[in-house]
Amino acid sequence: MHHFLSQLPPLNLPRQTVNRIQKGQGRLSVLTAALREAGYELRPEPEILAARYGQREAARKASLSRNTIAALMKGEGTVASYLALAEALKVVPCIVKRKAFAACLSSRDQTWQTPSDLLASILIAAGREAFDLDPCSPASDGPVPALTRWTETDDGLSRTWQGLVFVNPPYSRALPAWVAKCKEEASAGAVVIGLVPSRTDTRWWHDHVADQASIIMLKGRLKFGNGKGSAPFPSALIVWGGQELAARIAATIPGAWHIPTKTAA
Repeated sequence: MHHFLSQLPPLNLPRQTVNRIQKGQGRLSVLTAALREAGYELRPEPEILAARYGQREAARKASLSRNTIAALMKGEGTVASYLALAEALKVVPCIVKRKAFAACLSSRDQTWQTPSDLLASILIAAGREAFDLDPCSPASDGPVPALTRWTETDDGLSRTWQGLVFVNPPYSRALPAWVAKCKEEASAGAVVIGLVPSRTDTRWWHDHVADQASIIMLKGRLKFGNGKGSAPFPSALIVWGGQELAARIAATIPGAWHIPTKTAA
């Protein structure tokens, strides 16, 4: 086991996946995305390391193919190939805390910004040009079309939501609190649409999603914001307080699988 992999911070990944990563196995993009989600990053960045000598020379030094080096330069490839290149270049990888990490990581970081075509489909189904509220926006002029946007300093978790609300909550340890808040505000009269990782094995899913809201499972994996590739996890739209709206939204999204709630939300 490589030393820096033995000291991974808590990651929102299945234990089996973490074990594979600690053995130097699995996709590099899964590791880097999980680290970013938890507020950390891998140094040196795979793109920078792979570009240090150019594809041909890096491939020769590490006894890797040029295609593998090209994948690393895109932040892709395997953990093993990254480790092989680092060893060949006599570089010691490490994990460091990100300076810009904050509670609204999923909205603040463009890697996790909601795809614009998905927002458009939801608004078409709702017959609206904008949501009433985005309680977790990266800025007052954030990417979600909303009449009111609250940033981190507004503390959307402590305020009352009203109307049609769209939430792309933090994909960090704050996620369960945001999902609970979505259900709470829907119970008070708001219609809340949340974009969350499809993590059916978690406690927050069973406490606040399963049979508590309408679920729209999205086909494949989303490409968030300016991300270079697809997310390392599947996603779902959760609709609290609007079963009919959920059915209309699902009908506008190719391949979506609608699971209506059995109880009133």
